[in-house]
Amino acid sequence: MITIFNRVELMITQSMKQYSAVTAALNAANIKYYAKAFSRSSPSAISFGTRERTGTFAQNMEYDYFYRIYVKRSDYSAAVECLNTVKW
Repeated sequence: MITIFNRVELMITQSMKQYSAVTAALNAANIKYYAKAFSRSSPSAISFGTRERTGTFAQNMEYDYFYRIYVKRSDYSAAVECLNTVKW
């Protein structure tokens, strides 16, 4: 199980294509991962989002989300080797 205490961030990307390629490679190598997606335009507890004020007109929605991928600290070196095999 991957918890906040035993995980390390492997990568962060805005590209769904890169996210899919990395998670597929991690699955093929039987490396467990935890992924988190968050939007730049959605509101949070400490700041309001931009969507409420300006909308999304003329924004490239392909780059609206960030994807963070975490792995267990013990699997980090194997995950980095797995990243080296991914075709970007």
